[in-house]
Amino acid sequence: MTAPSTLRLAQFNLSLAGRQAGEIKAKMLAPTPSRQIKNLAATLQRVRPDVVVLCEFDHPGDGGDDGALAAFCERHLAESQHGDMPIDYPYRYLPATNTGLKLTVPVSEHQHLTNAQQCHGFGDYHGQFGYVILSRYPIEDDAIRTWQHFAWHQLPHHQLPADYYTEQAQQALRLASKNLVSVPILVGDERVQVVACHPTPPVFDGPEKRNWRRNSDEIHQLIGLLDNADWLVDDKGAHGGISPKTPFVVIGDLNADPSYGDGDKQAIGALLHHPRVHPGVAVGTQVPKSDAAQSHAFRFINGKGRAIATHNGGLRLDYVLPSRELAVLASGVFWPAPDDADYPLICDKNGQEHARAHSDHRLVWVDVALS
Repeated sequence: MTAPSTLRLAQFNLSLAGRQAGEIKAKMLAPTPSRQIKNLAATLQRVRPDVVVLCEFDHPGDGGDDGALAAFCERHLAESQHGDMPIDYPYRYLPATNTGLKLTVPVSEHQHLTNAQQCHGFGDYHGQFGYVILSRYPIEDDAIRTWQHFAWHQLPHHQLPADYYTEQAQQALRLASKNLVSVPILVGDERVQVVACHPTPPVFDGPEKRNWRRNSDEIHQLIGLLDNADWLVDDKGAHGGISPKTPFVVIGDLNADPSYGDGDKQAIGALLHHPRVHPGVAVGTQVPKSDAAQSHAFRFINGKGRAIATHNGGLRLDYVLPSRELAVLASGVFWPAPDDADYPLICDKNGQEHARAHSDHRLVWVDVALS
């Protein structure tokens, strides 16, 4: 493939989490695809990202493909949906995930916990709510770095609620609710680090605020990676994160809005204002948006100065954040308005926007220039 002058990077939470293991694979292999799967595939065919992180795509959890991702790529993305041009992603990465991976020590003495709550990351089975990376360009597999095993208590100034977890759990519990990864993408002579993660939602907890604290600390771990902090130790024992001047793009559903919602606004604000993050895309005039993304934000937050939503709850949760070394050419949120030809892709058969016909999130994309 000829090296392009522009690279389109995207984040898309597909909301494809089954109630039991194998459910998503069965949907992908069904003789008649569901409306949701066709609409999700058509969205990717229309936006045509070169590299995309797909959150909430179930897989076995150990880094292998049970056939669900291959089926999505080969049966749906590689086949025209609604007349759209097929798209091929020959390079795929399924990060191992902490979701549904059971802790081997008692978790809490204060209340009865469900099986999903007794895991390193919330999940009814290993791999639920996992994420994957698709690329049109080669992934340098041998240089991938992961921080799946980094323990929560290893984070400097961590907020681990000691009055909730047992002493054994405080030592064992991992910080990443899924995984934090740095994946090199080779585009011609260029090498771009894709930094991907999907922190836990900062809700669904109690007065101890364990999920709020964890979301905040997962974002602080991400900031440490951009700082090239020595305390950050990857799963192979190497210290540090992204070296200075290395081009990168942070991509993920971070479950945190800088102005509204339940998350730690200081944490997500520190990431968006990080000296290595491109300010235009993070907080400036190049923040990804669309007319519908703006109208939904204003509608749900009562017009209090919001500029963008990426979730149907009116919040900015999904991010594509290039480093300052990368020149940003364009950006956007795929959120078609009712008078847009793409609007049926986010609607049910009655023509109403519905998460089960698409997703409760919208795809976010950014185009960067390559030298």
